[in-house]
This record gives sequence, structure tokens and C-alpha cells, in this order.
Amino acid sequence: MRLDKFLKYSGIVKRRTLAKRLCDGGLCAINGQKAKPSADVEPGDIIRLQIGMQRSEYEVLQLMTHEVRKAERDQYSRRVSSERLDPLADI
Repeated sequence: MRLDKFLKYSGIVKRRTLAKRLCDGGLCAINGQKAKPSADVEPGDIIRLQIGMQRSEYEVLQLMTHEVRKAERDQYSRRVSSERLDPLADI
């Protein structure tokens, strides 16, 4: 399954275009490697996203064929970690 579709269908991001922008901007990685929106996602992969000042990692549990309801989202991905980045760390 494509990375941008997985992010949208699992509810990690609200829009597929946002997933594409994150990937194109280098803010998305699969298993430590920067990923394009068309990258394949498999169960067991770790997806790292940086949205604004928030960096999160998700484990892919299983793939879906369509967008899932909010109550079912925990079956497909699990948040492994989440951290708030310090904006002054690079100074």
C-alpha cells in the first residue's frame, strides 16, 4: 500500500495531499529512510512524521483497503513515540 494512502486511511493525517507534502518536504520516513508518497508500506514498518514541532513514530500493524472508522483505527497503526521538539535547540 502507498504511504500517502496509509497515512490518510489510518487517520494519522487528515488529507492525502498533506501526507504528500510531508513526504516531499523530507518530514516522513519509513524505517529510518526518507520516503516518497508512493513508497510501499508493510506490516511491521515504523513510520516517523514531523508535523510542525511534533515528531511522532507509528508502527504499521496491518494494511486496509479503504478508509476505516475512528473506532477501528487502533487495529491498523500504533503510536510508538511522540515528542515535542525544542525550537531553540538549533541556536
